[in-house]
Amino acid sequence: MKLSTIIKDYFTFNRKEQRGIFVLLTILMLLVIGNEVAPLVIKAKPVDFSGFEKEIAAFEKAMARADSNAELEKKNRYKGFGYRSAAGSTDSGKSLKPYPKEVFIIELNSADTFELQRLRGIGSSFARRIVKYRERLGGFISKKQLLEIWGMDTSRYNAIDEHLTVNPDSVHKIDLNTVTFKEMLSHPYFPFEVTKAIMLYRKEHKKFGGIEELKSIKAIPDSAYRKMEHYVKVSF
Repeated sequence: MKLSTIIKDYFTFNRKEQRGIFVLLTILMLLVIGNEVAPLVIKAKPVDFSGFEKEIAAFEKAMARADSNAELEKKNRYKGFGYRSAAGSTDSGKSLKPYPKEVFIIELNSADTFELQRLRGIGSSFARRIVKYRERLGGFISKKQLLEIWGMDTSRYNAIDEHLTVNPDSVHKIDLNTVTFKEMLSHPYFPFEVTKAIMLYRKEHKKFGGIEELKSIKAIPDSAYRKMEHYVKVSF
């Protein structure tokens, strides 16, 4: 097919089609002109931001008031705990009384791990260590025995000393005439050599007549006897 024939078939219009094309082009021209001219003729109405600006100002005032109240509350809380300024007085210039310490007493032979954690510097692991040592001893006869626990130093002990008391009546004592080698060896005050010497003495003498007989055993010095005498008894 020739190019001239293709152009004739697709680009030849009758009178009615020509009028339609003309009207369509006119409408398009008017739309383009209107889009360019309209912004120059019609002025956009300015947006009123006054209400929004008032909301912003009110929000800023509320935030400033909240910050001021928080700072005042912080100062009052510090006053309640007895904090002083560098000059030794509060911001108001009035001297403060020291914040009273919490008063509580813990009985070492009955306290559980939760109670022990109320003590300064005693966490959950240290509380369990205290209870475990108490079980090995059979109970405390003196709160100073806490110094025998691994990790307990003088400064930590002094910080909790005033909150402690001991009831020695609840101490479980070892019966020298019935205790087994294994049971005695598990006690902190009866190391292997001492336990062995006690068992040999009992075997030789059949039984103990009194706890004072421990003094006659060479493996037990006086210092060791003074510690273990509170944890032994003799049954007949």
